[in-house]
Amino acid sequence: MTQAVNSSEQFVYEICRKSFFPLWSYVNPQGKTPGKELCDILVVCDPHIVVISVKQVELKKSRNTSVNHDRWERKAVEASTKQIRGAIRWLDQSGHVVQKDGSPGLALPPLNRRVYHRIAVAFGGEREVSICGHCESGGEFFHVLDEKSFFVLLRHLDTITDFVQYLEEKGRFLSKASVIINGGEESLLAWYLHNGCEFPSKPGFVIIEDDLWHGVSQKPEFQAKLERDKLSYVWDNLIEVFGTELCDRKNHSGPDIAQSELILRVLARENRFARRLLGIAFRDFLELSRARRARSRCFQSISGVGYVFFTYDSNSTLEQRRHELLGRCFASLCQFTACSTVIGIAINTPGSPPKDGSSMDLAILHTDDGVWPAEFLEKARFLRDELGFFKKPNSTHMQEEDEYPMIGKKRA
Repeated sequence: MTQAVNSSEQFVYEICRKSFFPLWSYVNPQGKTPGKELCDILVVCDPHIVVISVKQVELKKSRNTSVNHDRWERKAVEASTKQIRGAIRWLDQSGHVVQKDGSPGLALPPLNRRVYHRIAVAFGGEREVSICGHCESGGEFFHVLDEKSFFVLLRHLDTITDFVQYLEEKGRFLSKASVIINGGEESLLAWYLHNGCEFPSKPGFVIIEDDLWHGVSQKPEFQAKLERDKLSYVWDNLIEVFGTELCDRKNHSGPDIAQSELILRVLARENRFARRLLGIAFRDFLELSRARRARSRCFQSISGVGYVFFTYDSNSTLEQRRHELLGRCFASLCQFTACSTVIGIAINTPGSPPKDGSSMDLAILHTDDGVWPAEFLEKARFLRDELGFFKKPNSTHMQEEDEYPMIGKKRA
């Protein structure tokens, strides 16, 4: 694993790796000049680019508190915002990430759909200096966090979709409202979660008390959510297994890498609640497969993505199972009429190692405009009617599942 320059950067990088996976997380990527870092941590998951600058500055203790606070903010916050601005200027001229060792990383999203998120993580202020995000004249919002609030945010918003949704909602809200936050960013997070992952739409003056996070996080329904979310990490494990193979390749820019990354990106963009439902569906499918009661199942996520789960015989060849997996994805179009993306996930029959190739495979079908070509639908009907793929309804239906189980609160 690539190591950061110092312990503060390593702390932030480890949290990003865990939340956003190593495939999309870079520590000390290079900028224009070889050997010179662009920023401290970069997370790239199309269309989102999260640019993070980390500064460790000890707050001086003396009688002149105001001067000490100003100096700390200048070194810990203003220096980070300057680095982030410079990083984005260079990224706007680049087509791919340059890793710490100089090798090419993943391709960057096209300029016309890039969404930048600017985060300064300031260590050493000991919460004696009031820090808050700010919107600059060009509309760019800079999120300023200390180490504790960064950890809490990514403990409870640990998918790229949940995290950037919070950043975007927060940026819009704070750009229009006058807010005093007593305590850290976690107080603002508590308000956001308690209000259904939203901030008030109308600007105003708000004071957020410092005991809000403790009160919300100790609620029985909040604790019940955390317990149920353990089921979602089945989905994270899938991403981790597939992603590890790609991360082991030094060059991330080849065509095979791009296709695999595209598929895994779809899996990674599922939010935590969707992953819980997908994890339950995948777990149930594996139990049916072990009992020899099912070889394949369909499931439509609340994100709108269709998934095909498939187990193959251990004596099948790599070509045979990839051909059948793709065929089952086509056949699923007869059921997934409203999906624009279908992902196939194949694993070998549980307890029987494959004789050819790896134990897991992926496939994807996608249409940009939401309308499947006529030849796709014709092939889907042929595979259903002639080969019997999904001829009888065998979808794995979404269970009745509450995001916050004890209060019956659902989020679609």
